[in-house]
Amino acid sequence: MYAQAAAAQASSQAVAYRPPVTTALMGINVGVFALMVLSGVSFFSPSVGDLLKWGANNGALSLGTQPWRMLTSTYVHGGIVHIALNMWCLWNLGKLAERIFDRWTYVLVYTACGIGGSIASLWWHPTVVGVGASGAIFGLAGALIAALYLGRLPVPKRAMQGTLRSLVMFAIYNIVFGTAVPGIDNSAHVGGLITGLAVGAALAPHLTSPLDVRHAWRNWVLIGAALVLSGAFVAVKKAKGYVTPLQSASEAFDRGEYDQAIANSQDVVKHAPDNASAHAVLGASYLQKKQFDKAEQSLKRALELKPRYAFAEYWLGVLYESTDRHEEARKVLSDLVEQQPKLGGGLVLLGYVLEQEHRSDEAIQMYRRAAEADPKDPDAQRRWGNALLKLDKAAEALPHLEEAQKLDTKDADTELSLGKAYAALGRNEEAGNAFKAAKELSSGTDKP
Repeated sequence: MYAQAAAAQASSQAVAYRPPVTTALMGINVGVFALMVLSGVSFFSPSVGDLLKWGANNGALSLGTQPWRMLTSTYVHGGIVHIALNMWCLWNLGKLAERIFDRWTYVLVYTACGIGGSIASLWWHPTVVGVGASGAIFGLAGALIAALYLGRLPVPKRAMQGTLRSLVMFAIYNIVFGTAVPGIDNSAHVGGLITGLAVGAALAPHLTSPLDVRHAWRNWVLIGAALVLSGAFVAVKKAKGYVTPLQSASEAFDRGEYDQAIANSQDVVKHAPDNASAHAVLGASYLQKKQFDKAEQSLKRALELKPRYAFAEYWLGVLYESTDRHEEARKVLSDLVEQQPKLGGGLVLLGYVLEQEHRSDEAIQMYRRAAEADPKDPDAQRRWGNALLKLDKAAEALPHLEEAQKLDTKDADTELSLGKAYAALGRNEEAGNAFKAAKELSSGTDKP
């Protein structure tokens, strides 16, 4: 993001001064980032949870009960590189903006463009978490383009053409850049730019009018912008509002409230029948209720809509294994671990399926990969140990079972397997203790 520098420099060289509005906006952005870091948020790459905590934009929340996130997200950034680039752009564009707009016009244009970018982001990908000032900054560029082109400002034609050229190149270059680089929210850029062009064009006729006329016209323009943005938000909420019950469905599934997950997922499917996530959560919830036919139908529909969808493939693999369709389970899980080779749960499940097909060596390889992918997963260690135990390799099995016991001290199956391993090695006292622990855990009499 480099082309914007020339746009400001041409107009700022004559009089050097510190632009107060730009300085204040930058101060707020930097202040929020500093508070995030001081609270423990990563300096380079904040987590999604941290961004949401600090006010990020996300359809499940912004289109629900927290629409204020469309504004707060414009002051939240995803790391030092992100904020540094945005603040550099804001500084250079802001110096020019303060020479064309009065202070309140500048602030309100910037705010309207930031909200316009957030609304566009919610329309384009409502399930994505969005942060950053770039929508507002693109909007500022759009407002400047429209004002310079339509405003009949007392600026020499040559200087005007050079500044306009730099602003247009800034917008084009960064939109192309945003299209080419993953992780950049180009929809917010475009939404902010369009908002800025529209607001700038509306303001342009009275930029050189007497102060009272200019302020009155500005108020009407910004009231109109607020009404348009409100209408756009209502339209987006109507079209994309399904993300709120989808989020509720996912959360209910994670809590084990499968009836609620089914009800919420069905609500999403009713309004957005081509939403793969809704079909996947619905299928997984049906599976937990042992409604296998409905589960299979929903999971297969999710994969039709979104091929190689990891969540749907995993639960379809579980379904096939639960209904003793080992070959089908192996095929879908093999595809899953091929696309996500470090997905511990998928590797463990594939290993179990291979065991059912008496392919013990391949199963052990899957368990090894699962343990390497997630060293904290007791299930991978336990199944690895059990697979070795079945091959009469108690000495090899024991370290994995002991590791599983360390990772999860309340698992009866692990204690039972430990008892078998100790007994096979002639360590009878330890075997007896393990069997006793397994019995206590199974009967719920273990003491914390």
